[in-house]
Amino acid sequence: MTSIAITEFETRLHWQRHCGALLSGDRASAIPLGGPEEMEGPWSEGPWNPETLLVGAVEGRTLLAFLEQARSLGVEVLFYQSSAVARRVDGPDGLPHYTDLIVRPHVAVRSEQDASLVRGIFEALPERCFPSSMLKLTPRIEPIIDTWDEQHAAALEEDRRYRQTWRWWESGRAAGYEP
Repeated sequence: MTSIAITEFETRLHWQRHCGALLSGDRASAIPLGGPEEMEGPWSEGPWNPETLLVGAVEGRTLLAFLEQARSLGVEVLFYQSSAVARRVDGPDGLPHYTDLIVRPHVAVRSEQDASLVRGIFEALPERCFPSSMLKLTPRIEPIIDTWDEQHAAALEEDRRYRQTWRWWESGRAAGYEP
C-alpha cells in the first residue's frame, strides 16, 4: 500500500486601500506586502512583493531540503549561507514568466568526503525540491464577491479615520463587516 502525506499551508492577505497590505500566515507574523514600483503610495513601499517572496520561498526550501538530505547522509554542516535571484520577463503577450531562478548556496563541511556528498546533494536537489516539483500548478481562484451598502462603506471610512485594523474570521472575511 502506498501512503501519501498532505500538508496545508494557509496565508491571509489584508489590503487596507491607501494603507497597503499585510500578509500573514498560521505560524508567522504579518509582513507588509509591496507592489510594483510603478504603484504609488504605501502599496509600493512594502519591502516584500510577491515576486521576491517566491524567490525567498525557493531559497528557503532549498536550504531545508539540503539540510534534510545532509542529515540523512550523516554530513555535519558547519556553515550555510545563500543568495538567490530570479529574472522575470514580461512577454509580448503581456504575460510575465521567469527565465531563470538561481540559488547560490555557500556551504562549509569538515572533510573532502563530506564535500563530495554535498556536491551530490546539490546535483540531485533541483529535480526533487521546490519549485521544480511544485510550480507546474495553475492556481484555482475561488472569489467571494460582496456588495456593500452605505453602512459598510461608512464603517470602513471610520476604520480608516481611526486607523483600526480588521479582525479576521476563519472564512477570511473581516469581522463586523459581513453583509
